[in-house]
Amino acid sequence: MKALVFKGINEMSVMDVPKPEIAENEILIKVDSCSICGTDVRTYKSGHTRIKGERILGHEFSGTVAEVGKDISGYNIGDRVIVVPGIPCGKCYYCQHGMQNLCDNRKIIGFDFDGAFAEYVKVPAIAIEMGNVKRIPDSLSLRNACLIEPFTAIYNGQNLLNISIGSSVAIIGGGPIGLMHSLQARYRGASKIALFDLSEDRCKMAERFDIDFIVNSGTKDPIEEADKITNGRGFDVVIVSCGSGIAQLQALQMVRKNGRVSFFAGLPHNNSIIQLDTNLIHYKQIGVFGANGSGPNEYEATIDFLGSGRINISDIISTELSIENALKGFEIVQTASALKVVIHPNM
Repeated sequence: MKALVFKGINEMSVMDVPKPEIAENEILIKVDSCSICGTDVRTYKSGHTRIKGERILGHEFSGTVAEVGKDISGYNIGDRVIVVPGIPCGKCYYCQHGMQNLCDNRKIIGFDFDGAFAEYVKVPAIAIEMGNVKRIPDSLSLRNACLIEPFTAIYNGQNLLNISIGSSVAIIGGGPIGLMHSLQARYRGASKIALFDLSEDRCKMAERFDIDFIVNSGTKDPIEEADKITNGRGFDVVIVSCGSGIAQLQALQMVRKNGRVSFFAGLPHNNSIIQLDTNLIHYKQIGVFGANGSGPNEYEATIDFLGSGRINISDIISTELSIENALKGFEIVQTASALKVVIHPNM
């Protein structure tokens, strides 16, 4: 089969590799769609601590069951599925308290196991055992289903922020994650949504979405614009969906007293220390939250939600490529000229 194989920093190529063989307690998925995540790009450019040697990346994917091990029950060839990439152990403190995404022993498809930038991907036994293989409804296309993983991460992050009817929400970072945040915030009841991005191209693409204020932070001062939009009070919630320390500092200035800030995106490992004005947190009584992925126990909610058709997520995908052109997709993601880039390995 054809696969995009990561070999080392800035070294990745499409290769013919053996089709995975499954054991009695495993499942083989024929990949329909796998979207490129920012983590995939960072791995390509800077490596990943979990990867030693070659690895097939790709963890945001959908497909159909192609083979089922003889000891597996409950799944059939042809089932339309997604696979939760983060596999919890089910035994640690965090798993036992419902926080599977924070599992001390979590393994991740695409990093600890080969991922889905390939025609087929093998699902390890532990993932099946922990309920990571999820069927998707006929109302949700396989194309759009590859967005379930990032959308569930957003669901996890927003559950901490108390976004409700009448909330004002600012999102710093107008990429696909920022736009998915806007979709979910609106559905939760936000009445005022503002998006800030440095790229005029990204700002133009955001006009297709239900966003009240779109601000190019490259040409306008985001703090001044936030004051104008909120009449000087600040936003109830500010979500930082880009890996920028400057944006994190701005978020503390843009949020109102007793508001909530989400550092949804991580910073580069070699540049993750920034100087925060903690007096803003103290005197404004700000709640600052991190957000890290999601667990299998959160996926049914987003699968049902996205399958209901209540919001249109189709426009989040702007570029679709075959596996032969996967490297081009990584190049595109590093520009501001696209939203989600999806690879179709069996195109």
